[in-house]
Amino acid sequence: MAQPTGAALLGPDALTNREVDVLVLLERRLSNKEIGALLYISPRTVKRHTINIYQKLHVNNRRTAVAQAKALGLMPAG
Repeated sequence: MAQPTGAALLGPDALTNREVDVLVLLERRLSNKEIGALLYISPRTVKRHTINIYQKLHVNNRRTAVAQAKALGLMPAG
């Protein structure tokens, strides 16, 4: 039997496309302001997405969020 993917493990709390976009930029260690500029959203919205990511992945910082997302196969390849 195949193991469920990261998104399946999270169930209804799966990351949104925008949260994945934010995670990719968190991996580059950009600030909320820089991420917001790249995604055409406010730094406050970036912060809200980041908080949602932390809650869904059960982590409390950016580096751990990225590591957990990678471990679950939630980060795009490349």
